[in-house]
Amino acid sequence: MMRDEITRREFIHETGTAAAVLAAGSAIPATAFAAAASDFASQWNGAPDRVWLGAEYWANPMQNWRIAGGRIECLNAAANRNVHLLTRQLGEQPGDLAMSVQIGRVGGGKLRDGKGSAGFRIGIIGPLREYRNSLISGQGIDAGFMSDGKLFVGNPASGVPINLNLEGVELRLKVLPMGESSTITVSAHDANGNEVARASREGVASASLAGNLALVANFGGGGANNAAAKGKKAKAKAAEGVADAGAGQFWFADWKVSGSRVEAHDDQAFGPILFNQYTLSNGVMKMTAQMPPLGAQDSPTVRLELQRGGKWESVGEAPIHAAARTATFRVEKWDANRHVPYRLVYSLKHDGGSSEHIWAGTIRRDPVDQAVLTVADVSCNIHEAFPNSRYTANMAKLNPDFIAFVGDQFYESTGGYGVQRAPLEPSILDYLRKWYMHGWTWRELTRDGPSISIPDDHDVYQGNNWGEGGAAQTTTQEAGGYNMPGPWVNVVHQTQTSHHPDPWDATPGKQGISVYSGPLVYGRVSFAILADRQFKNGPEGKVPHTGSRGDHVVDPNFDPKTADVPGLQLLGPMQMKHLKAWVTDWRGAEMKAVISQTIFTGMATHHGGEGRLVADYDTNGWPQTERNAALREMRKAFAFHIAGDQHLPAVVHYGIDQHGDAGIAFAGPAVNTGYPRWFEPLKPGENRKPSAPENTGEFRDTFGHPMTVVAVADGSHQPRTTVMEKLHDKVSGLGLVRFDKANRKITIECWPFLADPTEPGSQFRGWPVTFDVMANDGRKSAALLPRLDIRGVKEPVVEVIDERNGELLYSIRLREASWQPHVFAEGKYTVRVSDPEAGKAKELKGLEAKAGNRATVEVVV
Repeated sequence: MMRDEITRREFIHETGTAAAVLAAGSAIPATAFAAAASDFASQWNGAPDRVWLGAEYWANPMQNWRIAGGRIECLNAAANRNVHLLTRQLGEQPGDLAMSVQIGRVGGGKLRDGKGSAGFRIGIIGPLREYRNSLISGQGIDAGFMSDGKLFVGNPASGVPINLNLEGVELRLKVLPMGESSTITVSAHDANGNEVARASREGVASASLAGNLALVANFGGGGANNAAAKGKKAKAKAAEGVADAGAGQFWFADWKVSGSRVEAHDDQAFGPILFNQYTLSNGVMKMTAQMPPLGAQDSPTVRLELQRGGKWESVGEAPIHAAARTATFRVEKWDANRHVPYRLVYSLKHDGGSSEHIWAGTIRRDPVDQAVLTVADVSCNIHEAFPNSRYTANMAKLNPDFIAFVGDQFYESTGGYGVQRAPLEPSILDYLRKWYMHGWTWRELTRDGPSISIPDDHDVYQGNNWGEGGAAQTTTQEAGGYNMPGPWVNVVHQTQTSHHPDPWDATPGKQGISVYSGPLVYGRVSFAILADRQFKNGPEGKVPHTGSRGDHVVDPNFDPKTADVPGLQLLGPMQMKHLKAWVTDWRGAEMKAVISQTIFTGMATHHGGEGRLVADYDTNGWPQTERNAALREMRKAFAFHIAGDQHLPAVVHYGIDQHGDAGIAFAGPAVNTGYPRWFEPLKPGENRKPSAPENTGEFRDTFGHPMTVVAVADGSHQPRTTVMEKLHDKVSGLGLVRFDKANRKITIECWPFLADPTEPGSQFRGWPVTFDVMANDGRKSAALLPRLDIRGVKEPVVEVIDERNGELLYSIRLREASWQPHVFAEGKYTVRVSDPEAGKAKELKGLEAKAGNRATVEVVV
């Protein structure tokens, strides 16, 4: 059967909803335009009080800004706070620019009576020369006033005197082109429009002025897009939002932009519906719409509409979560046999009225009859190449059926300004700004295809996280627990996982922290979503002293057996209980896979610039006993493992007692690698394929487990310095898993960052990797049970149980009706043959296993 694909163009054509989809591309701007189409005027005077400044703006950082009383205010007296205009940029072509804005001090008072500076930044451009990249990584030319009495363009030290004995000032900026150079002039005017000072800068290269436009409170300092910070101390102050001696609190109003060089891009507005994610599993569709931080007077709900019979029908409204700013829908008895056009609708209030804003897409039909299901493995995005347009374009070429975001959707450095950990509400806004960057990157793919997101350590503002069941961190990170408070962690879970299928057990953990682990069935593949950080114990104080960091072992004489302390947890008792139940639940599924943050082995030998590590307790090769218990359950279902985290693309065949006696795992590459890792073993791998790299084959991992490295990609130790090339050299890339249900095979594909995935031979060396699903239980067969000739069910499920101890050996769904089960020792076994969808089963006890067994048993279900 041909692959069932759907594109935006096909969606528009087939559903006749072109207008809705075009509207979905951006929010309807609440902007009053002047005569020219590119002219802009802010409309804050018609907006209710709230943190979100509007769809036309991006605030750095968001928690420092708000609309209050018809103007925007920067409440944090710290350096380099700025607001970019998303829908207008200066183009590459020559031309003029005129801007104006009113500025005063928050709380009133004369501009001269206090610290700080304020004004414009123009021509803001980042290394990727893309407007969203420029929001974070761009540099530009500053123009404005210093409260010590200088009006300037460029360098404040060269400014002209200005009398700031004013409670407010209107700044006007003009750019006049003169061939290949331009003159920039800024003038200050009092409340009557009288000019009080003027400064100019001539001979500015016109080409250098292309880029974003922004308002700035307090020039200089650190933050996202400023190179003026001097020294680590200054940068640290700015990152933490600490009040700066040279900074003040300012308000801005009535921002106007016009000129022949101004380009209008209304489709670049962001919000009020920012993005969404959905899943479809077992007849239930769940969808979460991500909203910005709105105000008390804004509409409190979002509406979901479906297209039925050529008409839009509402299926309900969902309240906006007060902290997470999400609206989640749950629709049962979903018709999964067809593509369903949908739209999310929000009514945004302004000027005493409101306007409807639409975000539209399609919910794909469940590809149950599709021979191959493709799953994208996505993790670890430091957002150095934000908004990662090339990456997402390449992913769109692959058109995965399902995207698994397996952790580190962002890092503490994402968006600049570090992180803010307190008070609670600003720290939530700080998180949301980083999460919004993730959604902005992926929203064109997630609105038309199912996806999940599972938070990893950096998603909860920790370098590493041993969750201890939700406990609060009381000493060091390595001793375990969450650094951020429970309500904050719950916001992370709400934004990232509320669209997941219902968890196995919704009982919260310690601190009331929510849980999200559970099953998902899509395209007749059953996935177990695990939280392998939330319940894991921290090492410090529980394992032998490392002599350095509490998680890194550098002693070459380290005996990994000493670290396998009884009673330590990896997945925790409840997740293990549910994992065991999932192994035998084959309803609606032909194949099985586990999705978690990181693979269950200690692989990397080198981290960052730290040199060789003997062992790393952050890996899931530890604690060994619990790791092995989890793998024993997973192999009973022949389950493949999808993960990320380690920034070291690899396919690993797990071993418990022997090499390859458990399942196979794929550690996908990072989207944007920040902290690199390498696998550089001291000795070549044993039993590797002819001409295979020496770092493939059979090894012992850092915690003593048998580990077979099937494929691995090490990055350069001296990567190039330009953004895209550096990420490529640090083995950032794309990962994809193909579940071939027709042939019961799994293929793992992996491309370097700059590769075109449609080009033959473009994958990392060693990929693609294809193996039979039976390889996920690599134990050696010692005997055979009688051949089963099964009647009454087309694709039966077979469970084999050892009668000596009642243990399930394995559970598998067959494509054929005649099959001979294998076992690992002679003896007597119970075989259960079932049709889980029909609820029918047949159990045969006392079947004898022996070598060369030629017996046949007819089984009628």
